[in-house]
Amino acid sequence: MNKSLEQYIVKLKNGDSDAFNKIYELTYRKIYFVALPILRDQSLAEDIVQDTYLKFLEKLYSYKANNSQAYLLTIARNLAINEYNRRKKITRNIDLDTKTFSYDNYLEISLENKELIVSALNILSIDERNIFLLHNLEHLTHREISLITNKPLGTVTWTYQQAIKKMQKHLKGMM
Repeated sequence: MNKSLEQYIVKLKNGDSDAFNKIYELTYRKIYFVALPILRDQSLAEDIVQDTYLKFLEKLYSYKANNSQAYLLTIARNLAINEYNRRKKITRNIDLDTKTFSYDNYLEISLENKELIVSALNILSIDERNIFLLHNLEHLTHREISLITNKPLGTVTWTYQQAIKKMQKHLKGMM
């Protein structure tokens, strides 16, 4: 498939407008399924697909055909991560009184327990804290966190396990 994709890109560069339709047919699903797990929203993933093709067309004549599929998927991944981060930043700026947290019993936790949780989170490194919170509050899988943070899946899993161990040790010492 990659060979035919490269051929269609050459045709597109030479002015064959039908070649874009073929490129679209060959790559749409893959691009969509790169964006969807990151954004967890079908319409946003579809927007990213369109933005990916627009960005690809902007760079078409400066692009040296090598591995077009990887190039398209990288564009999609980067755009999806940027959109995710943009939306996360907007959410973070919402006043805490009106923010809806994704875990159910947050409001029922006593003040003392909240302080214990915060102190346990504070002993974690920034990476450990981010991975822990993305997994437990945002309910993202380690694979999704890997895509978002641009870290290997094994590193994300190991970092999460280290965070759990540190927090358990810290909390055990406080009780």
